[in-house]
Amino acid sequence: MDKKYYTYMSLLIVIVCALAFWTKPAKAANEYLQSGGSHCQSATLSPYVEYNKGSNDSGNADNGGGSGSQFNNSNGVRLGLQLNIPLGSTCTKKYKRTMLTNELLKQQLELLKMCARYKDLVLGPEFAEVKRMCAGVQKKPEPLKIKVDEK
Repeated sequence: MDKKYYTYMSLLIVIVCALAFWTKPAKAANEYLQSGGSHCQSATLSPYVEYNKGSNDSGNADNGGGSGSQFNNSNGVRLGLQLNIPLGSTCTKKYKRTMLTNELLKQQLELLKMCARYKDLVLGPEFAEVKRMCAGVQKKPEPLKIKVDEK
């Protein structure tokens, strides 16, 4: 290969490495929306389908007789179920319950924040879901203050 090829490949590798070191992973604006239970994996059962289409050539030298070639066209479909069981998982029923509760709490906190932000706006019909979800969010009523005159 010529020198120009190696120069371009070296330049491409340097650019890719520079981009890899320069970029940073994206994170949500709210720290409580970061995913928490990504290591929790349960056993999964998934179906699969395989389709094989091919032809096998066998010459008469391999078969030991016959004139000409024999063609064996084989098509096949394979259906099945695949069971994946992670080994050494720390995912217990209690942990799953806690993670589901935390996810619900995260959603409710975000909803409260959004409802407070958009409460005074007039929302059109395309925001029907937001209206429905924020319908029960109201400020806590102020307690009545009774002034007592001291004489």
